[in-house]
Amino acid sequence: YTILENGSFTSCLPGSDTWSVVGSEVIHDREEQVAEIWNARFKVGPVPIFYSPYLQLPVGDKRRSGFLIPNAKYTTKNYFEFYLPYYWNIAPNMDATITPHYMHRRGNIMWENEFRYLTQAGAGLMELDYLPSDKVYEDDHPKEGDKHRWLFYWQHSGVMDQVWRFNVDYTKVSDSSYFNDFDSKYGSSTDGYATQKFSVGYAVQNFDATVSTKQFQVFNDQNTSSYSAEPQLDVNYYHNDLGPFDTRIYGQAVHFVNTKDNMPEATRVHLEPTINLPLSNRWGSLNTEAKLMATHYQQTNLDSYNSDPNNKNKLEDSVNRVMPQFKVDGKLIFERDMAMLAPGYTQTLEPRVQYLYVPYRDQSGIYNYDSSLLQSDYNGLFRDRTYGGLDRIASANQVTTGVTTRIYDDAAVERFNVSVGQIYYFTESRTGDDNIKWENDDKTGSLVWAGDTYWRISERWGLRSGVQYDTRLDSVATSSSSLEYRRDQDRLVQLNYRYASPEYIQATLPSYYSTA
Repeated sequence: YTILENGSFTSCLPGSDTWSVVGSEVIHDREEQVAEIWNARFKVGPVPIFYSPYLQLPVGDKRRSGFLIPNAKYTTKNYFEFYLPYYWNIAPNMDATITPHYMHRRGNIMWENEFRYLTQAGAGLMELDYLPSDKVYEDDHPKEGDKHRWLFYWQHSGVMDQVWRFNVDYTKVSDSSYFNDFDSKYGSSTDGYATQKFSVGYAVQNFDATVSTKQFQVFNDQNTSSYSAEPQLDVNYYHNDLGPFDTRIYGQAVHFVNTKDNMPEATRVHLEPTINLPLSNRWGSLNTEAKLMATHYQQTNLDSYNSDPNNKNKLEDSVNRVMPQFKVDGKLIFERDMAMLAPGYTQTLEPRVQYLYVPYRDQSGIYNYDSSLLQSDYNGLFRDRTYGGLDRIASANQVTTGVTTRIYDDAAVERFNVSVGQIYYFTESRTGDDNIKWENDDKTGSLVWAGDTYWRISERWGLRSGVQYDTRLDSVATSSSSLEYRRDQDRLVQLNYRYASPEYIQATLPSYYSTA
């Protein structure tokens, strides 16, 4: 034991008492790793802001119920904020942290409740944050009256009998402004939506299947329309080393439901068999692949959409789409010793060429339920698809070329790399959807360029960046830079900058996004 009369406790550096807890008696129990403080006064600088006749704080890593170290800060969102977390060691396999969070500008206390568990069914975390009233929100939205603001988050991952998998990723908030007003590690206003997903999977050798439901809470008050998958079935069957070939069959069945009554809905069934001939050795690889993409749509609730004169495309009740795909992808690896410039270092030169062919199919009679344009960074140049999802599969008759160089130190650690590539279009890439402004341009040739680079400055610091140039816009389409600091294997801090030109956004934004 160590007993201090009129002592204080802080975790700040010496001479920098940003906060402290002062008590008439402070007892430090080194065996139990706890500090007991009588007549405790929590101070920010010299100013006392909280009093408790008794306070118990942990001073080690031993699990024990009790108050944790308080925290205080000042923000422009909420002015003065104060946290007093309480840790509850419920059982060896579960615990909870209950944090009263006072926000001066909001005029109330938000109760932040985190619960963690580990059972035979899996591990998970639940968070329930609740603010009984918010005077700032109520002043801005007088018609809503008293507003209870809340967040619920549930993350669960479990495996049973080595073949069954259970996953939950669920986030929901009381209103679309929640993440604008409150900082939370469970979501951000820049995401634009919150996801509620449940899935059950089964996996054995060469086969897996997953049944899931997915819903979205959209934060855009002007357009809250969103599609949910209720339910979705994904199936994969693999058979590698079938002679010299690898084979795969992918299947999906999904039912799309919209949050609005007047929007199209659909059941989509997709089947995608693939055969691949992989050839590789120490200095190169050549992969030849062929697949067939067969999709059936049964669309309903089309009257409102088809009768709108602003919609150029008229949707069909039943649509079948069959598209073959052929791809050849080759890469070589050249290596040289850098003895003249950097003894012990090695440089590689890795040229890569890919040819992709997908015939054109008119998809104007199919509504876009889950497709969006994918960004073309260097690795994205070699994708099979221009769009994510299955509703828009663009035609392709193109060659992608690229080259990467890497530098390794004497311990075979990659210290630097840079990649540059381009796509050359023999014919324009199309889906037949007139709502996509990008497809109004019928240019061919070398249209898209991309470059990426990474520099490992030291063991902890790294710098990566990328840029994409589109000749159809005569400007940089997108670019990004990231400064990384890696404290250890589990902790990484990034400072990111991303840019998308107005021309790129305007050209790639489907017109129905603004009219739906």
